[in-house]
Amino acid sequence: MRKLLLSAMFAASTLGLGITQSNAIEINKPKGVVELFTSQGCYSCPPADKLVGEYAKGKDVLALSWHVDYWDYLGWKDIFASPENTQRQYSYARALRERQVYTPQAVINGRTHAVGSNKREINKLLKLMQESNRGMTVPIDVIVSGESMKIAVANSEQANDATLYMVFFNKEHEVKIKRGENGGKTLSYHNVVHSSQALGMIKASGFQTEFPMVEMKKRGFDGSALILQKNDSQGNPSAIIGATVITGL
Repeated sequence: MRKLLLSAMFAASTLGLGITQSNAIEINKPKGVVELFTSQGCYSCPPADKLVGEYAKGKDVLALSWHVDYWDYLGWKDIFASPENTQRQYSYARALRERQVYTPQAVINGRTHAVGSNKREINKLLKLMQESNRGMTVPIDVIVSGESMKIAVANSEQANDATLYMVFFNKEHEVKIKRGENGGKTLSYHNVVHSSQALGMIKASGFQTEFPMVEMKKRGFDGSALILQKNDSQGNPSAIIGATVITGL
């Protein structure tokens, strides 16, 4: 994927918009981001996994499932887990000054955390952050036209030096767990992250890029999201300040 310079006309015409010109593809700008760190080998995780499914039905919250691998020793290897997902959770722990990690853990807007099945607490934190200007305050503009997807982020004091990530996920998986703490259960998982990559940093000129849709579609995932995130002074993931969800790939 190579970075292309978009015209000033595109940047102006898409500012503040979250629409698409394709009937099959839907673009949405959520009000908050919930990242669930979960495991198929965790007995207390299914209620949190179900909650992600509830959020996934709406448009106000981008909920993502990051499966970790540190419970695999209990007798069942999580088929979606990766060391990179586990490292992301540990990086959050360092940023949030926590001494340990746990599942199910929900990280809200990259700024705080709660038990992943505690819907009331998660919703309260999302509401408080939105009301205190710690929600999705920087627009990520996306337009699909013909065979291309164009992305733009305008420069601002808040967006400066933030990194834009593209996250690919599948909206739903059903898995029969054969062993471990959830052995014998068939469980549904939602918005399971399978791949993510950094697209670039926001600098004085802002950020603009364009992708051919064929490259997006051939990855084989039915959803993706753009996340604009700051890092702390140690390089750990910190505040998420913008998000756009793209489904129907």
